[in-house]
Amino acid sequence: MGNSNEKEKKANDGTTPVAEYKGQGFIFVDGDKSKPIVEKNKAEIKKRAIAYMKDKYKTDVKVNNVVPARSAAVVMVEAEEPIQFHTSVIVGFDMRKKELDPSPNVRSEEGKVEGAIVSGLYVKAYEEEFKQLDIFTQKEAEKYNLQGLNQATIDKTQSVGYQTSFYFIPTSIAFKGVYNAYIDNPKIDPIKIRELFLKEDKNFTNVNVALQFYNIDNGLPKQEKADAIAGDLKKETGLPRALYSIDIYKNFIVNRVGLPDGDNISVEDIQK
Repeated sequence: MGNSNEKEKKANDGTTPVAEYKGQGFIFVDGDKSKPIVEKNKAEIKKRAIAYMKDKYKTDVKVNNVVPARSAAVVMVEAEEPIQFHTSVIVGFDMRKKELDPSPNVRSEEGKVEGAIVSGLYVKAYEEEFKQLDIFTQKEAEKYNLQGLNQATIDKTQSVGYQTSFYFIPTSIAFKGVYNAYIDNPKIDPIKIRELFLKEDKNFTNVNVALQFYNIDNGLPKQEKADAIAGDLKKETGLPRALYSIDIYKNFIVNRVGLPDGDNISVEDIQK
């Protein structure tokens, strides 16, 4: 009975268990005002977003979601080749006329796409190390009864760069040389990318990897669980060099924003 009441309360609060959340209810501030324009012009909005990414960032993307926002649509896009990442671009509307602008009027938040590209390049340059991180995070989730985001959630609501169920890479646009080399030649060799990363930051102080887990049991685990994962991380060999953080959240996502519901336990600044 208690579980049933808890589920009902969470549904009313606009939250969903992590495993069941697939972007339902996800919308940006004042998105209700532009929703009719989005629904009427979805194909053209997608087309403009894809063209913008190709023209400005030399990257082919697919559209995973078109989300109404204040006087615009936020288009969640994903690149799969030659690098992988999730990001978003903004397609503007004429709210006075309640229609799409005649001109494309597409933009992105400052540094957002650039940072996403850099995070994808980092994974490309250190592919074997990231395979090891995939194995490690899966193993840790099973060991400590934790879970990650499902792929639909990532595709429809997340735009932070390279992301898996258990981690993402909020790499900054500090790596201008790496980014510019990709724009000059998107087919740049991974070995060359690695050389450029080392040249710009040989101690990897500007590379971050954020491990993110969600509890399977009710409530929030004790801090000791995050500390235990941190201990395992410090001992693990063969992982990408970076500054790591660990966050563990409760088993609920806030539908409207696609983010964790409530408090978390964490460990910061683990240098590998």
